Amino acid sequence: MAACGLGPTESSNETCTITITGAPAIAGTYTCPQRAVAIWLVSTNVGAVSLNISGSTKTITGLFVFPGQPIAGATYSTETNPANLQSYGFIVTAGTATWEFSAGQSKTPLGSGTLTLSSVAAGPAQASGTTYIVHGTVDGTLVPSPGTTATGTATMHAVF
Repeated sequence: MAACGLGPTESSNETCTITITGAPAIAGTYTCPQRAVAIWLVSTNVGAVSLNISGSTKTITGLFVFPGQPIAGATYSTETNPANLQSYGFIVTAGTATWEFSAGQSKTPLGSGTLTLSSVAAGPAQASGTTYIVHGTVDGTLVPSPGTTATGTATMHAVF
């Protein structure tokens, strides 16, 4: 899973960029110093891609969980194939305000999003599964999380 640094100027080796427009409290471009990776677990035949950015004022946490191994060219969308997504979500927090697109388990969907994998390179296989280096995009509409101080809708575009 990928871990990223937060801030428009904090990364010297930009390998992940998340741009958010709309809600002023979270609008901006954020960069990640590490490349994105995905995992596949043999025991459950489940894959996942994660992007996480943490900083002193904002936190971005993203996860898509899907059936099977990550495959180049695959697109997972909350609009067109939600049954294939076991859970998904991008959550952006600034202070006590949170915006998200998410669903899974018994959670009611909020917002919408799409993950597209443009390239997938398998790392060493383990008995429990495989780690992959992945490139692609995530696009989403973030809505205010119930019970937080967030207002307004935001749009996000991540390139990894």
